[in-house]
Amino acid sequence: MKAPKSPAALRTMALWSEAPRKSRLHTTIRWWTAPFTELELEVPLAGDILEVGCGHGVFTVFLGISSRARRVVGIDIDSDKIALAKSAASGLRPGEAEVDFEVMPAGSVPATEGGWRAIVFADVLYLMHPEDRMAILAACFEALAPGGLLIVKEVDTRPRLKAFVAQFQELLSTRVFRITRGNHLAFPSLKELESLMSELGMSTIAKHIDHGYLHPHCVVIGTKPAP
Repeated sequence: MKAPKSPAALRTMALWSEAPRKSRLHTTIRWWTAPFTELELEVPLAGDILEVGCGHGVFTVFLGISSRARRVVGIDIDSDKIALAKSAASGLRPGEAEVDFEVMPAGSVPATEGGWRAIVFADVLYLMHPEDRMAILAACFEALAPGGLLIVKEVDTRPRLKAFVAQFQELLSTRVFRITRGNHLAFPSLKELESLMSELGMSTIAKHIDHGYLHPHCVVIGTKPAP
């Protein structure tokens, strides 16, 4: 677990200081338990960036604040969370970050002129049926610019103790407290994610980013071939 420390991280979390208590607690726990600082380093510093399944929008805003050369769009199926994300982002100062949020149906990937420089998932695919994962990854592949990056962060299935902690937490979030919306719970391994993205014709880099965290966070970065 890691507290927000950088100026960008502290500024991001401050934007949710006026959110309802439940949402404020959720975003705080999310930051402490997710390797957002490590994940941000994998995202290009400039260009059009899309986060799919952005939830309350914390990572979307963090990406925008961390580099003003990014134009970041966050999408989610949950209209209540998108409303909270928009409310928090309204506190951004002029020129501080270029961030926008949209409600989108499950499986939808918006297009942008020239294609996205990067599309990011942060703990989303485990909520989908395996066949739906491949469909949305394929849609993302099509929406990327040539040479664009598909960045998929999930929790690995190993080591088993860390994986059990993560899976139990998500079971509580989806089935008990109903914080997270999802029609399925199936945790893909790092190797499975890498295989899916390789099948799309992408060159991939896979690694763990879980040092100092309770959960086995991992990320796969796929590059769309240039013509």
